[in-house]
Amino acid sequence: MTHVVVVGGGIAGLAAAHEAVGRGATVTLVEKDERVGGKLRTSPFAGRLVDDGADAFLLRVPWANDLCREVGIEGELVHPAARDAYVWSRDALRPMPPQLMGVPTDLDALEDSGLVSPAGVEAARRDLTAPATPLTGDEAIAAAIGRRLGDEVVERLVDPLVGGINAGDTRELSLAAVVPQLDAALRDPDHPSLIEACRARTSSGSSDPPPVFASPVGGMGRLAEAVGAGLGPADVRTGRSVVAIEPRVTGWTVHLSDGTVVEADGVVLAAAARANAELLGVVPGGTEASTLLAAVEHTSVAIVVFAFPLNHIGRPLDRSGFLVPRVEGTALTACSWSSTKWAHLGPGWGDGTAVVRASAGRHGDQAALELDDHELTARLLQDLEVTMAVTGAPSEVRVNRWPSSFPQYAPGHLERVDAIERALPERMGLAGAALRGVGVPACIRSGREAAARAMR
Repeated sequence: MTHVVVVGGGIAGLAAAHEAVGRGATVTLVEKDERVGGKLRTSPFAGRLVDDGADAFLLRVPWANDLCREVGIEGELVHPAARDAYVWSRDALRPMPPQLMGVPTDLDALEDSGLVSPAGVEAARRDLTAPATPLTGDEAIAAAIGRRLGDEVVERLVDPLVGGINAGDTRELSLAAVVPQLDAALRDPDHPSLIEACRARTSSGSSDPPPVFASPVGGMGRLAEAVGAGLGPADVRTGRSVVAIEPRVTGWTVHLSDGTVVEADGVVLAAAARANAELLGVVPGGTEASTLLAAVEHTSVAIVVFAFPLNHIGRPLDRSGFLVPRVEGTALTACSWSSTKWAHLGPGWGDGTAVVRASAGRHGDQAALELDDHELTARLLQDLEVTMAVTGAPSEVRVNRWPSSFPQYAPGHLERVDAIERALPERMGLAGAALRGVGVPACIRSGREAAARAMR
């Protein structure tokens, strides 16, 4: 029977272990923390279970939903009660118009929102009649979209949405790797207009479109818990790390920080990208892959969770939350109104407060993260006072810091990932957010594919 060692117990590593077990392998999973799950972590807060990191997964791709079904929690999934969002722009919360990854598909709604100036709307309208502007290879998102729609739409809609998802700067992010939908739209031979190409991709003909996101009702930590529990007889070793991997005649010898040694037929590297690169750097034949992987830049974020008495919020929480464009100059990058977004996090399910998750930190703007927890909390409270009329102190606060947690996909990223994967030693797989997507489904897919490679 094949023995696979999985290094890293985040969702990518858990998915790799799940795949290997399903293929009949024995599995040893090694995780440096005392718990598995990585960034999928849910903790008690204000009488409810609130996520510390990611709070949902995308349904447009199948990998997370399939895994939920396989581990028996598909029936526990819920969808956001509020789907629409605001953008803080030009001194007001303005409704986000219909869009595809920030590209507006209803220009009248864009104009009515006041999100951009009249000149910004007119710049976007010119896309409808302008000749096609073919892409030249893999471009940065802001440059490619800005040519069609103008700078304002990029700065106040595309960047806060796409950049927010990736904690990045669309002036430096790869169009092909980060938003393949828009890359395809800009290459659509039937639609010279980017807006028309995006309309064609979003018109479902249904007045009640299916939900886009889902989460277990117990939070995203429940997914990690269920996958871990489903590993059965797998040997899960927490609180220790892998310090070296050496080749043997038919596989690998894996050395752990506690001095133990595990003989493996295949290895999956699913830890943080930097740790994976360091291990590859000392594996015979892994130097090229190590160098390429280490070159992927990462940025840090913080999520500060607040519980506010309802009378401390001076406006209705009538959408899922709001995004904040970089050009607004706030420490706050996004705010999720969790008590509205998720029915099971409403005031009636907890201590009567409203739960709000405020995010800070993005690539090129890390100043807020240099503050200590007290200073960061105070700075975000100032931004919440301005943006959503918060008054008075929160009744509870929790600060979650995620250092070097978001990889930045520069133009050409997918070609670099192809090169990394070609350079991997035999019977070794690589998984994680640094490869082909930062979201939970993409990490699950990478883990499963890495396990299959390690078992070849």
